[in-house]
Amino acid sequence: MILYILVMFTLLGSSSQQDLGFVRHVSQNFHEKINSKLEQQILSFHNQELALRAYASYFGRADVNLLGFKKLLTGLRDRALDNALSITTFINDRGGRVRFPVVQLKDACNEITKSLTSYEILHPSFAASGRTQPHICNFLTKSAVSKKRNPADDNDNSDDDTRDNWRAGIYALEDTLALEKSINNGLINLAKEATKFSDPQTRDHVENFLDKQVEVIQKLAEIITKLRRYQQDDEYILGEYLINNELES
Repeated sequence: MILYILVMFTLLGSSSQQDLGFVRHVSQNFHEKINSKLEQQILSFHNQELALRAYASYFGRADVNLLGFKKLLTGLRDRALDNALSITTFINDRGGRVRFPVVQLKDACNEITKSLTSYEILHPSFAASGRTQPHICNFLTKSAVSKKRNPADDNDNSDDDTRDNWRAGIYALEDTLALEKSINNGLINLAKEATKFSDPQTRDHVENFLDKQVEVIQKLAEIITKLRRYQQDDEYILGEYLINNELES
């Protein structure tokens, strides 16, 4: 009787994992909640990759032409994609399942907006711009660029004038820093969850990302600090040009 109960318990457990889409003859000590948390992290990396791809394209525009910033953002974009692929492979190795929801730039913009505030990246004590929104990200979303114009406004260059006043380099790096800190926070929480569910493999895999996260956050913060030293508009244009050349070399 006891043997029968044990067999039925094992079969029911396997059936439950199969219903979840798990590979039952591979999965071991891999909880559904951990799988879901990893899926969320993949989505965060894909949102980050899309935002950085959009930002890099912005700096490649002929009317922006800051190729050093484009190079930096492209490298971070590639890293975000590699991280997403790494976790995808890890879930497959653990016998889990991966679902891929639709990724939209507006979701990344919303995450940047939230993170700019929650991580005090635009704190008045060290951010002089006074902005509260990710201007570049909003500009690049479909709703922003597809807005119908009144034919009577064809000679109105207010949008261009507004962008001319942007400090594009520092805006982009502040937004990127916000995303990196959001990603870092997600990874820390994921490592805690893995410990809670006694899953050392997941914890070790996630912690491998954290050292690089610290390096990237530090690098972005250093460049932002350099840019913030140029307070006046004329000074900032020169400072942005010099730092762009450094990043391009």
